[in-house]
Amino acid sequence: MPILTLMVEMVQANRTIRKFVRLRVLPPLRDVTKRPEEGRTLRNKLCTLMTSPLHDVKHLSANFLFILCKESVDRLIKYTGYGNAAGLLASRGLMLGGNKPTIDYSSGSEDSDTEEYVRVRDMVNPVTGRYEPPRPSPLEGMTDEQKEHEAMKLVNVLDKLTRNNVIQPCRIGNDGKPHPVESVMELQEGMGVMNPQDCSDHSDSDYSF
Repeated sequence: MPILTLMVEMVQANRTIRKFVRLRVLPPLRDVTKRPEEGRTLRNKLCTLMTSPLHDVKHLSANFLFILCKESVDRLIKYTGYGNAAGLLASRGLMLGGNKPTIDYSSGSEDSDTEEYVRVRDMVNPVTGRYEPPRPSPLEGMTDEQKEHEAMKLVNVLDKLTRNNVIQPCRIGNDGKPHPVESVMELQEGMGVMNPQDCSDHSDSDYSF
């Protein structure tokens, strides 16, 4: 942990050091067939630490990568996956995106994508951070009534898990942080009526569990 603390302070304080470290830790992406936390590179190991049960280690690792990403939410998700970054984004109120950097970063771009990454970029799952080949929609061939039936089954399961204190449903507030809700019905009211096609077209949600 002392090493992580020192590295965070160094990349915060000096632009030259930050650029050098970034090129070593976050080189342009090439192979995205594996999750960001899988592998032996520095990025892989730091992504693993982002979900460490040790709070200080988790916080320092996430903050270190966030600084290397110039405090850009989109860039952090690109290199770590939304799942790994969720803790940092929640604590900073950034789950709806948007951010005012705490450091005066250079305006020059250092994030040119490789040809390998560009070819599969649109098929990278932002939550897991890895490439996933196209799959048929599980809703394909279902009638509206069948879709509604499956949706209600899911609501009932979530409601049961909530009442048994297995999970705590949350909704994202205006402050960009998750806020607990009392029941799944509150989530339904907040979502309103959604077209099934809308659900399949958007991977991000304003609700988390």
